Formats: sequence, C-alpha cells, structure tokens
Amino acid sequence: MVPERTIILLSGIPATRKSTFARHLAREHGFAHYDLECYPIGWPHPELKEAWNTNRRIFIARVCQRHDRVALDWGFPVTCVSWVKELQDCGVKLIWFDGDVARARQEFVERGGIAVTQFDEQIAAIQNAGYPASLDCVIVPALSASGVFLDPRQIERTIFP
Repeated sequence: MVPERTIILLSGIPATRKSTFARHLAREHGFAHYDLECYPIGWPHPELKEAWNTNRRIFIARVCQRHDRVALDWGFPVTCVSWVKELQDCGVKLIWFDGDVARARQEFVERGGIAVTQFDEQIAAIQNAGYPASLDCVIVPALSASGVFLDPRQIERTIFP
C-alpha cells in the first residue's frame, strides 16, 4: 500500500499527532523521519540542515539520495508557505492533519512545554490564511470533537489509497 519511493510533508493543526504518525511510519514502514523543528536530534542526517536553510530543491535531492521513504514533520508557519510550495514542486506530497481546534488546544495544553498563546497565534494565522482549503494537500481528519484520534492505519489509507 505504501509506495517504495515516497516523500511526504506532515503539517497541520498543532497537537493532532503529526509526529506520532511520522514515528509510526518510521517504525512500521522504514520511513526516515525528519522532525524539521527539532534539529539536530530529529534529523537522521543533521548535515543536511544547511541545504534545508538555503535551497529546498537541493535538500530534497540529498534526502532522496539517502532514503527511499521520507516523512518530513513540520507545522510550518504560514509565512513559510513559499517553502512548502518549493517542496511540492520537488514532488513532496503535503499531508494536512486537521481536527477539532478546541480539542487540539486541550491536547496542546496537556502536553505542556510551550505557552498556549503560541497555539492560539498559530491557529489564528492558519485560519486567516484559509488553510487547509487554499493548499494543494491531502486532508486527514486526525482529531474529532469527542477527542478521538484517527488510527494510524486509517491515516495510511487516506494518504496512500
């Protein structure tokens, strides 16, 4: 079901378990998981950071030289949408983890470590940008209003039909 060669970008509403799903893909399907917000620990090849910072096309080419399956994990700020477009132009498939915002906020608070004001600011920016409707992406309904997260196998079927 999962293609032999694929590269995806997991983005979306904070606290909808994008990183959890990326770790599932790594464990179950041999994906290289690049947590772009957690350098250098979240990078299988930290030496690629300079390419990421300067040229996304070169970054993707170098990542694809090293791995057949790649999950980039990045809840990108809306101001970086041009970088996302660059990635898509290189064949990266954008996956948007959507969900009930109030439940995601609750998950974010329970997880701790980051001020909830950052969640609120990111949600406001996402909504003002019209995401995910204005993006060319696969939308995953990751978190319901009742607080149920979509099972990883169901997410796989949505992403890799």
